[in-house]
Amino acid sequence: MKWDGVRALLARDGDGVRLVDRHGGDLLPLVPELRDVRVPDGVVLDGELIVCDSRGRPSYDLLAGRLGPRATTRGRGPLFVAFDLLYEGYRPILARPCEERRRRLLGMGLEGRGVVVPEHLEGDGEPFFDAVEDYGLEGIIAKHRRSPYFPGWRGTEWLKCHVAPRSDIVIGALVIDDRRGARSILCGQLGESGLAFVGEAHVPPYLGRWLEEATTAFASDASPFATPLGMRPGLRWLRPKLVAVVEHAGIESGELRDARFRVLRLDGTVDDCRAEEPVPVPSAPARGPAERPRLVVLHSLPFGPIEQT
Repeated sequence: MKWDGVRALLARDGDGVRLVDRHGGDLLPLVPELRDVRVPDGVVLDGELIVCDSRGRPSYDLLAGRLGPRATTRGRGPLFVAFDLLYEGYRPILARPCEERRRRLLGMGLEGRGVVVPEHLEGDGEPFFDAVEDYGLEGIIAKHRRSPYFPGWRGTEWLKCHVAPRSDIVIGALVIDDRRGARSILCGQLGESGLAFVGEAHVPPYLGRWLEEATTAFASDASPFATPLGMRPGLRWLRPKLVAVVEHAGIESGELRDARFRVLRLDGTVDDCRAEEPVPVPSAPARGPAERPRLVVLHSLPFGPIEQT
C-alpha cells in the first residue's frame, strides 16, 4: 500500500531513537509519542509517519494538522509504518535485494506500540490496486523485487500507482475572491528554463480563506514563472517557496486537467516539483486467491477492518 503520510527514517543508536524526514529534519519534537518506540540498536528503517482517520485510513490532512504551527491531536496515531530495512546490527544492507530486506524486516518482530510493519503482495498488483481503490486509500507502490536500495534517487525500481493522480507543485500565485479567499492556485514545476506553468488548481471553498492567510508572507510583486502569464482580477503572485499536493485528471499539453488543491506539503521542496513521466507496466492475470489482495489491505491497516467506500 501507498501510505498517505510523511516519508521518514526511524533508527536507534547509542544516543537513543531518531526520527528524521527526507531532509534530515528532526521529527521527534513534533510527535513525542514515538520517543520510546522499541527498535533494536543499530537498525535503520525506511517508512512513513502517519495519522489515521476514524475509519482507520491514513490521512495526510490529519497528519498535517499534527505537524503544523497550530498543532492539533485530531486523528488516530501517530504511527511509523516501516516498509524497508536499511541497516541491521549497525551494518548496511542497502545492496541486498528488496525481497531479502523485506524478509528480514518481517522477521524482526517489530510490531508494537507506535510501529507497524505492513503486509505486501508478491504479485497480483492489479487486483490489489482494485482493492485499495475500493477501500478509499491512496494507491500502491510497485517495487522490483531484486532491486537494491538507492538513497536519494528517484528511479523506476519503485513505481507510484495513485488511485487519483497527484502531483507535487510549486504555488506560483493565488487567484483571490473577496468573499471566500483563494479561489484557485497557479501551479508550477521545474523545467529546463526555470519554473514552468503547468495549470490552475481549484481551491475548495472551506480552504480558501485559510490558504489566503497562510501565504500572505510569501506575496511578491513579480511572477515566478519562466514564461509570461496574463494578469486578472484578484491575482497575487507568490515567491516560489511553497509546495502543495494537487489531485488531477491527467496531463494534457503539459498542463494538469481538472486539478484540485489538496494540502500544503510539509516535507516538500521546490526541487521535488518536477514532471514525472509515466512508465508502462505489462498486464498479467491474477495468480493467487481472489480474497488475498483484500485481506492484505485489512491486515495492514493499523486500526482494524474498515468498510469499503
